Amino acid sequence: MDLHDYTDALRRYWRFVVVCVLLGLAGAAAVTVLMPRSYTADAQLFIATRDESSGDAYQGGLFTQQRVKSYTRIVTSPAVLNGVITQLNLPTTSGRLAKKIDATAPLDTTLVDIKVTDRSATRAQAIADATASHFTRYIATVEGSSAGAPPLVKASVVGGSQRPSTPTSPRPALNLGIGLVAGLVVGVGGAVLRRSLDTTLHTAEDLTAQLSLPVLGSVPPPDDRRRAKSGRHLGTTRRSEAVSQLRTRLTFTTGGGMPASVLVGSALPSEGRTVTAVDLATSVALTGGRVVLVEADLRRPCLTERLGLRDGAGLTDVLTGRASLFDVLQSWGDGNLRVLPSGLAPADPSALLALSPMAQLFRALEEDADLVVVDSPPLLSFAEGAAVASLTAGVLLLVRAGRTHIADARRARDTLSAVRAPLLGAVLTGASAEGFTDWQPPAPFPPDAALPPQEHKQEHAEAASGSAVRGRGRHHG
Repeated sequence: MDLHDYTDALRRYWRFVVVCVLLGLAGAAAVTVLMPRSYTADAQLFIATRDESSGDAYQGGLFTQQRVKSYTRIVTSPAVLNGVITQLNLPTTSGRLAKKIDATAPLDTTLVDIKVTDRSATRAQAIADATASHFTRYIATVEGSSAGAPPLVKASVVGGSQRPSTPTSPRPALNLGIGLVAGLVVGVGGAVLRRSLDTTLHTAEDLTAQLSLPVLGSVPPPDDRRRAKSGRHLGTTRRSEAVSQLRTRLTFTTGGGMPASVLVGSALPSEGRTVTAVDLATSVALTGGRVVLVEADLRRPCLTERLGLRDGAGLTDVLTGRASLFDVLQSWGDGNLRVLPSGLAPADPSALLALSPMAQLFRALEEDADLVVVDSPPLLSFAEGAAVASLTAGVLLLVRAGRTHIADARRARDTLSAVRAPLLGAVLTGASAEGFTDWQPPAPFPPDAALPPQEHKQEHAEAASGSAVRGRGRHHG
């Protein structure tokens, strides 16, 4: 991963990082509140020799500095602490008491600093004072001469005897700082790990890099509350603006204006095919174009219920000869949009959609409308999706941001190439509509491997070039 990947991970999972930081701070605050308070009392000893001459005093000072390092260990010895326990009547042992006491000797001094930590400030100071007192008496005994002369080293108490007023533990600022750093480390590390393990597509840059396809648009999730049953949009939304941009960019994909027919497909279900097909058809119809929306998903049809249309004959009835094409088309919205529902569910959708009447139906619709939008079944779930795609003038491959895996999108792309369906580009659904200012019109058609069959090339070119100049006196059904 490079710097761009790390930045993308933080941008994509910043909420996860924030949650981790907040949890770290909350944990630190909880520890601070629940941790018992402890106080630290001080006592300071000065170690000196009894030599009075300056020369002997200098040598004695060096001698004392060397000996004072040993005195720091004597402070916590049982010989000193047993007396402290007896004097204060403490319910403990010398070993446990030694864990509360810390004795140090500052560099190049003859001082011994004693620090005692306890939950009680009064008891901590009492232990510090008693330890200093017993230590001075013990040193006098140890350093005394056998002839009864005064000891060469004398220890004096020079600091302490002040009860601590504020606790030394817990330390809120330190605990919160540790919680903040721990939260950041876990959050950033988790975000980077999730980014490295994530195999789904999230951005237009991902589509371009992983699928080598032009990205024609990024469509936010739909807001059904802003759509009326009549097909009118209640005000301009980010999604309607994104669909308008998709409509505009679609006109540049063939080099001859809007393609005669467009199949809206995706690798798997729940990737936004139907709602995108409806919005694209509505957007073109609102500009005055005559549009036919075909429901080719015969396994899970939903257009009739979604658009509030009447149940009845549809695509399957036309293909089986039970109904006439223009008799089953239903107007929706302002009249420029007509819908061809799926009709009665067939026993074998794949066989029905693969019949030659399906190609004839598309040609008839292309002649009667400026644009035919086809809502297809998932390309990887059922075979009829690719079969229908090969009959249209172009295919839009929809990819759901954060849900469609790279491998599935590539398989869907390869499936379209295998049937020589003209793949116009990809559309990112469920994502932000921003970030496409650098979009450039793609080549008129993908490489030869993705072109439609030879017998349909001329028909597709004629339909695309003539869609902008067709008269309005044709049959509307």
